[in-house]
Formats: sequence, C-alpha cells, structure tokens
Amino acid sequence: MFSLARASIRHHRGGFAGVFVAVFLCAALITAMGVLIESGTRGGIAPQRLQGADVVVGAPQAHPVVEDMDAPFAERVLLPAEVVDEIAAVPGVERAVGSIELPLATTDGTTVSAAAWDSAALTPYTLTSGEAPERATEVVVDESFGAAPGTSLTLTHGGEPTEYTVSGVAAPESGVDTGPAAFLSTVGAQALWPHGDTVATVGVIAESGVRPEQLSADIEAQVADVVGYTGDRRGDVENLGGSAARSTLLLLSGSLAGVAVMTAVFVTAGTLSLSIMARRREFAMLRAVGAGANQTLGIVMREVLLVSSAAAVLGAAPGFLLAWFLGNQFVAGGVLPETFVLAYSPLPALAAVAISITAAVGASLVSARGTVRAAPTAALRDSATEASRLGRGRVITGLSLLAAGLVAALVPIAVPGTAGLAAAASSILLLMIGAGLLGPWLVTGALKLVQPLVRRSPSASLALAEANASAFPRRLASGIIPLALAIALGSVQFFMPTTVATEAERQSRDGVVAGYLVHAPGSGVSEELADEVAELPGVESTSPVARSAVLAKAGFAGMEDGVQPYAIQGLASEDLNGTLDLDVNEGSLDRLADTDTVALSVDLARESGTGVGEDFDFYYGDGTEATAVVVATYERGLGFGDVAVANETLRSHTTTGLNDYLLVSMAADTDAGDLASAVSGLGLTLLDKEELGAAGAAERNADSWVSVIAMLVLLGYLAVSVVNTLVMATAKRRPEMLLLRTLGASDTQLRRMMGAESLLIVAAAVVIGTVLALPPLMGIAVSVSGLPLPTIVPAVYLGLAGATAALGLGSIAVATRAALRAER
Repeated sequence: MFSLARASIRHHRGGFAGVFVAVFLCAALITAMGVLIESGTRGGIAPQRLQGADVVVGAPQAHPVVEDMDAPFAERVLLPAEVVDEIAAVPGVERAVGSIELPLATTDGTTVSAAAWDSAALTPYTLTSGEAPERATEVVVDESFGAAPGTSLTLTHGGEPTEYTVSGVAAPESGVDTGPAAFLSTVGAQALWPHGDTVATVGVIAESGVRPEQLSADIEAQVADVVGYTGDRRGDVENLGGSAARSTLLLLSGSLAGVAVMTAVFVTAGTLSLSIMARRREFAMLRAVGAGANQTLGIVMREVLLVSSAAAVLGAAPGFLLAWFLGNQFVAGGVLPETFVLAYSPLPALAAVAISITAAVGASLVSARGTVRAAPTAALRDSATEASRLGRGRVITGLSLLAAGLVAALVPIAVPGTAGLAAAASSILLLMIGAGLLGPWLVTGALKLVQPLVRRSPSASLALAEANASAFPRRLASGIIPLALAIALGSVQFFMPTTVATEAERQSRDGVVAGYLVHAPGSGVSEELADEVAELPGVESTSPVARSAVLAKAGFAGMEDGVQPYAIQGLASEDLNGTLDLDVNEGSLDRLADTDTVALSVDLARESGTGVGEDFDFYYGDGTEATAVVVATYERGLGFGDVAVANETLRSHTTTGLNDYLLVSMAADTDAGDLASAVSGLGLTLLDKEELGAAGAAERNADSWVSVIAMLVLLGYLAVSVVNTLVMATAKRRPEMLLLRTLGASDTQLRRMMGAESLLIVAAAVVIGTVLALPPLMGIAVSVSGLPLPTIVPAVYLGLAGATAALGLGSIAVATRAALRAER
C-alpha cells in the first residue's frame, strides 16, 4: 500500500505540493507557540546583582492556586530581618547577607538601583578607589557616574534630594551589567527603607564543597516560609519582572497557541479537502475496477502520512526562528524584560510534528471518507459538478456553533466584568468554525442573491463565472472561508484593545477634576514632599495617588474561579472633592479614612457578589491577606482601577512606599507658569491632566502589542495558506479552461471570468468576515461601556480588508495566467 501511495504522490506532485506547504507552515507555527509556552515555565532572567550568591532566599512571591498556575504578587513580599540569622545558622552556610533595594534618581531623572554596602558582596562589587561608606550621607557609586572619591553627588528619593559624599568607586565582576548602582551605608539605607526591620532577600554564600541545590533544600526545611533559588532561578527573586513575565507569557502564549492550532488545523483540513475533491474521478475509477472503499481510503491516508511527515519535520526548524522573532517583539512591546531568555528544547518541535501529522491524517480521513465510499457511478457524476447539500450532522453542528457563538457574544449583557468580556472575545472562534462548516451553504445563499443581477448582464464572462460558482460551491467556499477567517480574527484582535482603551481613557479623562498632576522624574513622590506641594501658593487642593495591584477571588455564574489581579489605588479621601470623581454609585469615599475599609468598582462588586457594608477578602501586592468592609462602589473602575483604599494603607503594602503622582487643583487666579516654576523648584514636574494614563494602560498596551504581533504572524500564515489554496484550486481548472477555449472562449474572456469569480470570493469573504466579527466586538463594547459601539479604526479595517482582497485577486490572477500559458 505504501508503494502505491508513493507512486500516487509522484503522479500528483502538484496537488500534494499544496498539502506540503500547509503542513509545513502548520508545524512552524505550532513549534513557535510551543517554545513560548515552554519559556513560560522554564525561561527567565539570569541574576545580575545577586549572582555572587550561591543561593538567594526570598519569601513566597506568588499565591498558590489549586490545579492552576500560582498567581504572582505585584509587590515584593518581605522577610523579617531575624530570618538572616536563622539562615546563617543552617549548616553549610558560610555567610548570609540581607538585601534591600531602594529607588533613587539622579537630578536628571536617571533611575539608580541603590542598596546597603553589605550587599555589594553578592554581585560581587569591589572597591577600585576610596573607602566603604560609614555615615548616612556617604555613598559608593559605580564608574558610570564619573565621580571620584570626595566629590558631592545629589540623589533623590521620593523626589526629595539629598547631597551625598562619594566615599568610594566600585566595579562589578566582568560581564555583570546592573545599570547605574549606588551603595549607601547601613544607616543611610535603613533611613530610606520604608518597611522597618525587614529585608527583601537574603543572599547566601555556601561553604566550600556544599552544593547550592542541597543547601537551598536545607534552608527551606529549617527556616519557615522561605523559598530558595539557585542557578538562573536566582534572577526570579532578584527581578520580580522575570517571574511575572513568565506567568504573562504562559497565559498569552497558551491563548495564542489555541487560536494558532485551530487556525492551522482549519487551513490544513481545507487544503486537503480541496486536494481530495480534485481527485474524485480517480477514486471513482479505482472503485469501478474493484478497489474497496477501505483500500482506497487507506491509500489516501498513507499518501497524506508520507507528505505530512516530511513537511512537519522540515517545518519545525523555522518554528524556532519564529519563536525568536516573537520573543524580540514581546521585549520591544514591554511584555518581557530585555534580559529575559527563552527556553529552547526539542519538545515543542516534537509536539508540533505530532499535532501536524495527526491533524493532516485526521483531516484526510474526514475529507476522503465520503468520496471513497460513494458508489462509482455517483462519484463519477459528482466529479463533474458539486452539490451544496450538506450532511445532516454537519448542518446541525454548524448551526449549533453559530448559535453558541452568538450566545457567547451576548453574555456581557447578563454577566458584566471580565467574565463577560472573555466570553464575548472567545465567541469569534465558535462563529468561525460554524461558518466554516456551513461554507457551501453561505456561498449558495450569496449566489442566489446576485443571480438576478448577473443573469441580466450581457457579459459572457459574468455568466460563465456565475455558472462555475453555482456548480462548485464547495470549491468556492475553500477560497472564501480562509479569507473571511483572516478578516474576522484580525478585526476582533485589533479592535478589542482599542475598544477597551477608548473607554478607559474616557473614564480617566472624565474622572480627573484636577487640572494638573505632579510627579518626580525617575521615582515616586514621598508623603513629605506631597505636603510641601500642598502648601505652594496658588494650590487649592492636592490628592496623592499610589497605584498597585491586588489579588481577589473572582466568580462566574455563581462559581468561584480562583484569584485574579485587579488594579488598586490609594487615595487620601479628605482631599478628593476637588481632584477626582470616581462616579460613586453607592456609599461614600469619605469612609476610606476608616480602618479596614475599601471601595470597589461596580463590576468587581458584582463579580465578587459583595455589596456596601459587606466584607471583601483580598491579598495586597506584598502578599498580606486582608478583609475590609466595602464602603462604596463606583462606576469608573476601568479608568482608575477596581479597588480603592486609603493612601497610607496602600503605601504600607508597596515596595517603595511612595506615591505615584499627585493630583493638583489650582486656584482660579493662579498663573500656570508660576505654579510650574514653584513645582520645579522642589525637583518635581508639573504635567497637564491629559498626560495621566488610565489604570492598567501600560499592561493593556503591552497586551495589545502582543495581540497585534501574534495576529500579524497568524495573518501571514493565513496569507500564504490562502495563496496556496487559491493557486491549487485555480491550477486544477486547466481542463475546464481548455474546454472553454475549444468551445470558442478567448483568453481575455477566461481571465475576465476568473476575475469575476475572484471578485465574488473577495466580496463574500469581506462581508462574511465583517458580519462574524461584529457580534463579538459589540459584546466587548457592551462589557466595557454598556453600549454596543466598538471602537473600529477605519484605516486598520480598510488595510485588513484591502490586504485580504489583494491576496484573493492576486493569487487567482497569477494562477490563471499560468494555467492559460500551460495550455497553449
């Protein structure tokens, strides 16, 4: 049987070339997604400041979730200072050094990573000149400052400047790049550290001959509530962005992988179906000379197995290059830190090969089963034309999926918040699969609408195009559906972020009553400096704002769904009236000044089933578990975050202990220039309120960048696949074109006929893709704004539709010219 399959492949090289290309691209795409998923579990950031430590010990930095990924905390979870002595007492530990990190800035706004001089040994840094700092106003800096021992250097913390004397200059080991670094004396560091007798991490230097892995296990066994990190995992606790980036990458790549696999399998199945349809006459002849249905089906499956195996193996290698490209784009978009390293192994390639081959063979089974089992006479008849009639099971499945997709798109009407948003965004997959199953139906319906217009036309080319389309609805659907898939998926991926961002910006713009905001370049704003700003001439009211993220239990349809991160802001409730309006729905923000109180957005209150006067359970960014009484609910959660607490309360749970910015209202008779000068005199910057970004804007922008890049990759894959499919379909029509030419049709008429068909394909794809994208986008808009009005950027939509049209028209035109030249 395999010898027959190989002979058949050689005889049908042109047809199997299309199958090869589809499977090749499928394997490359799945490999790339697999590398990203694996990097979400094994990738990370190599240690820099702590690379001299054999083991780095920190507190648990994530909330454990049963049967799911642990949820990372947004802030540093701290350790009590006495833990350093406990770790030092563990056998095998030569030295244990507690480490803290302070956000300082130079006068020009350059961020400086500062710590106590004791922790310099963990990099390790060594003095190249001068002495270690001893007094609170002494500092050791690296060579990037260009300062010599004895010179003065001004550094700010929370916007407050302090003049330090450079006591020495230090340099790290070769190959270490920590950026601008400064080391204060122990007294000076503790004076700026806002969390009292605590440390961020503990660097452990092992005794000679002690394995770091074993020492880490011993420390975890003998010291409560700590986690030991060795090797490259030390970077996770040094830079919390690495661990958070892995979690983000795993979630995003997992979601993208699902879409990619669905798209790849969908396109591969369509290509195989087209290839098999072109050989129906051959299968009918095999049946007529005595071949059994299972024998014929076996030949087809072996053909596809041979072709797909070669294509999948060859396609896996470019997948690694694609993963590298995507990783670089995620770094450029701010999703991954610059030093994040992807994890490469053979596993993604092996999985991609297995999935691609399985998808191809499975698709061949489904596509060929009906063809090879048909009676020889019926198969010969059907090889000359097609019927739009679909099987009952296919119709029921297609209609059910379309109905399910529409219901999912309408979920936000009944279920507000993230659950409704996720349901609406996911509905496009159901709608697309349903449309794919009912493709011939959709084509037949479209043809019935245009037939009266076409039949009135005197053009022979239009008449021929309509006749061909009516005779081969399945062939036409094989070109329309992939193009529609590109438009529908692209529209949802491109316009969902714009819809959410537009509403967030509107809420932020409408909610800020203050005319200006004040921030400190390179760092936050201290409480003392906020008081100084409030005393400036012309300042009517100020409101300090701190931002972070919390973890809270989420629910859907009455069922608990683990914990989710929510943006939180710390507000000084007594100063809000003249600066901020959250559009309070129930209760009062004045009560935030009370102990253990919280305000929630209306969406989060509904999701959590919590009302005013009830308790709300959550975890602060530093891992502290809290229960607070809900004193108010407000409407503008998307613009300002879903949770609000007292400013001082939130700052005590952030790593820096600083405010992010100040909202400032100016008296009516105050000159803005005078106020800007006064603020500048404090080392701060005065900005217009329009420059305030909505809560979570940076994260949304990063996610949007990921979606755009991933969608461009998918659209590129679809583009090549569509070209492949359309060229295959057109090339198979050479006998048909030869017959029409013999009957008197000119090449010009044939090209016009194919052009008319391509216009029909493109028009139908644009209409179907747009119609399928509208319900999800309207559901997304309802979820975020309450109105079914998504934000669609006309230039992006026209570009997407135009690129799709160019693909369809260009592919058919090129293949038609090639077919006509070949038949001369």
